[in-house]
Amino acid sequence: MKTIVAAICSCALLLSAPAAAQRGAAKDAAPSDEWKELNQEATNLYFQGRFERGVAVAKKALELAERERGPEHPSAAASLNRVAEIYRALGQHAAAEPLYKRALAIRESARNPNDAAIGQSLNNLAQLHMAQGEYAAAEALFKRSLASRERARGAEHPDVANSLSGLADLYRAQRKFAEAESLYKRSLAILDKALGAQQPQPASLANRVAIALLGLAEIHREQGQHEAAEALYKRAIAMVDDTRDREHPLMARSLQGLASLYVRQGEFVSAQTLYKRAIAIQENALDRDHPRMATTLQGLADVYIAQGESIAAEAMLKRALEIRVTALGEQHPAVAATLDGLFALYAKQNKNAEAKQSADRAAAIRSSQRR
Repeated sequence: MKTIVAAICSCALLLSAPAAAQRGAAKDAAPSDEWKELNQEATNLYFQGRFERGVAVAKKALELAERERGPEHPSAAASLNRVAEIYRALGQHAAAEPLYKRALAIRESARNPNDAAIGQSLNNLAQLHMAQGEYAAAEALFKRSLASRERARGAEHPDVANSLSGLADLYRAQRKFAEAESLYKRSLAILDKALGAQQPQPASLANRVAIALLGLAEIHREQGQHEAAEALYKRAIAMVDDTRDREHPLMARSLQGLASLYVRQGEFVSAQTLYKRAIAIQENALDRDHPRMATTLQGLADVYIAQGESIAAEAMLKRALEIRVTALGEQHPAVAATLDGLFALYAKQNKNAEAKQSADRAAAIRSSQRR
């Protein structure tokens, strides 16, 4: 009897070994050409700002990766990351976060962990936390991403520049301007070198340069260095324009930045033209409740306030507030910033009750952030 049992066990082991080997082979197998094509299409759509179409293609790539290679395959992680990126671009943070985390878990648990891929996941998750106002969590993730990418790529790779720019964005949001400026300049040095080495210049790399330029421009603007800021904004606009991505949200962001500078300089007609052009681009490319739309609307409201057009300004601010509450939640710092705008408008109109209500609500948000 013992002999029969041993024989049965032996046969079971022999049968299970090929099955296990097959599962391992599937997990390690290269993604199919069809998945590569879908993934590239989704990536192109993302960089073109065609987010609604992009998320549909990225989901199709994810389904194919899971069906062909299994849910733990690197191609599944890449597709999860792309779907999450598009959701974040659309301001749909709650949908993006679990996908980012699942992609990171797959990459970290791989048989041979890829530091470059892990660095990408960490960077993207950091961007999400920053967008949600969770600065401590974002800083830790940016630093982990930077270390991971430096290990995988070396200190001069564009991916390292991407993490540097992300950390710089965080410090700028916290008004740590000296730290942010240093990181932006290091990022730009890496990107300019990489861009000069590639002909023709890829749009994705040029857009990374534009993003770093915008961050640096905003630091100069905040510090009252208007001439330096204007030159950087115009360089960013030219960079995006040269890639023929004139309807990309990054163009809208560049126009919006220059418009905000013109507001500070009292050039309201020029600012209004730029803001309206930026809004037209965003309305075509972004979800109607995207936080970037709120930023542009609030900028246009500032122009209307300066021009004495209170009714138009209030409409812009209320729409911006609605978007930010929907996309970011009631307690986000950006909501408080919009309430500040409403307070200033109502105070100027001697609408004391409305002004107090806006001020009290903004103060409550800031108090909750300090706890």
